[in-house]
Amino acid sequence: MRAASNRSAMERLLVAGMVLLIVACYWPGLGGGYVFDDFPNIVGNNALHVTFGSGWRAWMAAAFSSPASELQRPLAMLTFALNIAVTGVDPYWMKFTNVGIHALNAWLVYRLTARILQATATPAESDLRVRRERIALWVAAAWALNPINLMAVLFVVQRMESLSHTFVFGGLWLYLAGRARLGTQQRGGWGMLLGGLVGGTLLGLLSKESAVLLPLYALLLEWALLGFAHQGKRDRRLPVVYLMLLVVPGLAGMAWKAPGLLSPEAWAWRSFTLPERLLTEGRVLVDYLHWTLLPDLSRLSLYHDDFVVSHGLLSPPSTLFAMCGLAALLVLAGWLRTRRPMMALGLAWFFAAHLLTATFIPLELVYEHRNYFASLGLCIALGDLLLRLPTSARWRMLGQIVAIALLAMYTGLTALRASEWSSPLQFSINEASKHPGSPRATYDLARNLIVLTDYQRTSPHLVQARAAVEQAMAVANSSPLPEQAAIVLAERTGMPVPTAWWHQLQSKLRTRPVGPQETGAMAGIVDCEVKHLCDLPTAQMDNSFTAALAHGPNAEMMNIYGNYALNVRHNPTLALLAWRQSASLSPDVVQYQETLARMLIATGAFDEASAKIRNIRKLGRWGQNKTRAHELEASLVHALPNVTRSPPINPRQ
Repeated sequence: MRAASNRSAMERLLVAGMVLLIVACYWPGLGGGYVFDDFPNIVGNNALHVTFGSGWRAWMAAAFSSPASELQRPLAMLTFALNIAVTGVDPYWMKFTNVGIHALNAWLVYRLTARILQATATPAESDLRVRRERIALWVAAAWALNPINLMAVLFVVQRMESLSHTFVFGGLWLYLAGRARLGTQQRGGWGMLLGGLVGGTLLGLLSKESAVLLPLYALLLEWALLGFAHQGKRDRRLPVVYLMLLVVPGLAGMAWKAPGLLSPEAWAWRSFTLPERLLTEGRVLVDYLHWTLLPDLSRLSLYHDDFVVSHGLLSPPSTLFAMCGLAALLVLAGWLRTRRPMMALGLAWFFAAHLLTATFIPLELVYEHRNYFASLGLCIALGDLLLRLPTSARWRMLGQIVAIALLAMYTGLTALRASEWSSPLQFSINEASKHPGSPRATYDLARNLIVLTDYQRTSPHLVQARAAVEQAMAVANSSPLPEQAAIVLAERTGMPVPTAWWHQLQSKLRTRPVGPQETGAMAGIVDCEVKHLCDLPTAQMDNSFTAALAHGPNAEMMNIYGNYALNVRHNPTLALLAWRQSASLSPDVVQYQETLARMLIATGAFDEASAKIRNIRKLGRWGQNKTRAHELEASLVHALPNVTRSPPINPRQ
């Protein structure tokens, strides 16, 4: 009894040490700033900026304010809102919260891996509880301290990824606990099993769609370890569970989404086609394997938009080699199923984790945070290879030495990588040096240097900022953002704006599909004029909008054009026309409807404004826009002339 107590105390001490090591490794990165998708999702998302005194509808609006997904990831968004309510928009505390979530996930991975080891224990290992827990602890530490997972921690918005996997890890642990209860005929087994599958998936989906794969991960547990059986007999109810929770929803989801995803329109704003994406992702997965097992700090980064697209099996030739290598790994996983089931499970989990992000969905090609679960599969396979497979004392010692060396390497590289995130400028310098051909990395460096100038002509950073933005403009496939930044920088510092910059901006707007970077470029220029910080040539501005709209109307571009028409050109008729079109193109975007309603009130179109306000109240979920509708109604009532004032609108309508 005393020995068991001592073992438990030692395990708790080791787990606490792992958590402290995680915090210590990530500590240097807490001082960094926001990057990339953090800005539209958090910094510029006004709906998130609530206080504890805000009404519940304001909190609902915050929860459903994500522009990143149809499901809007309300649980993750609520945690961002809570961060802001407590500590403001300070990225330090956002990142600190992310580190806490990651540490919690490390503990869940430890408990989950211990369950897996227990389920795969051979008769010779059945009483070696201490060894199983030490292996589980190594797997958890190797996963938590692997540098490829830093992106899901210090890239603030990717809390969506890490938080969704809190429920994935917890759901799988519950599933295995339920299966163990079924095997010993204890009560509550089915409740834990189904609770883990259904509850873990649903709660995880409230943070990110990655959690939808939880039932598939559980199915692979059955395939590799459990065999749909307990007490030596197959349980026919388990296949029915997977038919209802995985196969039927999966087929329904494919039937619903596939036609849209396979249409040419879904790929129009990408620089690659569906076949090219599928070919390229083979090489991407091989890189993920490399970056997880033997990380290279010079390759790990946020921006991989310079990744070369595969146009055929031999273009480049590494495409064919990657496909053959991945096929060999899949065959190996099948062969290992009856020989080394834990290793087979790890390989299967790696491939399953990329089923959504590496196939036919028109996502960007490479992001490291997509390995948050996949890397666990590889760490489990490594743990089995290094710490369970060796049987002789010599080989076991060698396996332990390699395992310790790998863990030390992962820890050191994660700490070094976290230091790269210690400040916005340090981060952007490192990213641009790793990827000099990346449009995003080079632009991000230019943007941070421009921020340091504070748009002062006497700034010592001005020459460096101008050189960086000109370099960003010259990078192949760069967006219009560098031209926008260069024009605004020159205008605000009293320097001449070369006509060539305007021509480059307009050429990119004319030839590139309109996406967030194109609308961001035009919004930045218009904002400079609206705030009277720039005085830009009307002809060049008109030519730029003509180029941007050459592809046809775009809701956000029309919204920006309306702002320009009203506040720069002082043409309310043109602004109203633009905002009508914006609202018509995206009738579910409440911001467009609100802008149009305010313009209608200002121009005296009260009946139409009233109809728009009623529509705004219906948008969203659970009345999240009712407060916004009430404010618009108050503006409408105030604007109505006394002689024609209509009866007040029922606020409960």
